[in-house]
Amino acid sequence: MHGNEPCGAEAVRRIARAFENRDLAPAKGTIFLIHANPEATSQGRRHTPGGEDLNRVWDFEFAETLREEAWGYEHHRALELKEVLGGLDVFLDLHSAGTATPAFGVSNGEAQIDEIAKQIGIAYLVQSWYGLADKVIIGFLKTAGIPALSVECGAHDDQEISETAQRIAMNFLRVTGAVDDGHPTNGSDVRTVHVVETITKPSEEFHFGAPWTGFQRLEPGALVGRDRITEIRTSRACYAVLPNADVEVGDDVIYLAVDS
Repeated sequence: MHGNEPCGAEAVRRIARAFENRDLAPAKGTIFLIHANPEATSQGRRHTPGGEDLNRVWDFEFAETLREEAWGYEHHRALELKEVLGGLDVFLDLHSAGTATPAFGVSNGEAQIDEIAKQIGIAYLVQSWYGLADKVIIGFLKTAGIPALSVECGAHDDQEISETAQRIAMNFLRVTGAVDDGHPTNGSDVRTVHVVETITKPSEEFHFGAPWTGFQRLEPGALVGRDRITEIRTSRACYAVLPNADVEVGDDVIYLAVDS
């Protein structure tokens, strides 16, 4: 999905190789292993130059507001993938984060996806995501009634991130019955939360009040961040989700979640 998050693409390559070598076989149905944004991956960028975040175009608003000649690679890629995704029974989307975070999932709430998520080896499950539901791929799949889960596997620079992504993907295939290789899943206790606030970067001078990490608990009144004009504090106890000050002005810099 994002070219600077190669753990998912690497997990796909490893699992595909296992199928090719006959070390692994589908137990039922058809398994699609998709590298969503190979062009951005080849450049090591979140999205292609002049393009858009591939995980923010799934409302397909661009098809109504942009002339086709103005579409970027990601716009065309979303339309290509749409043809495949609409026929799926269940879907897993793999990501990594800019800062340290325990592995966590974001569900679209369809069918039994939350119960599946609790068996694949993640620490937290986000059951709703304020402000993003209509734009991300799992939101699009919700409109089609397809159970879908996005997983943040850890930080980009985690030395074991590709192994984590592969382990989560394999657990997902086992739990859904797509493969039966005799290995147990490694599910664990999962805390469920929902995102209640999205904070965007107000200026280039904005900085966090502390070096927040993923799912660090913020107490009421904690200084999330400030610049010369704006000071943002929490109104209640919450968790820091995907804190990332290294984004463009106007982009999401942190999300705040509370227990479900």
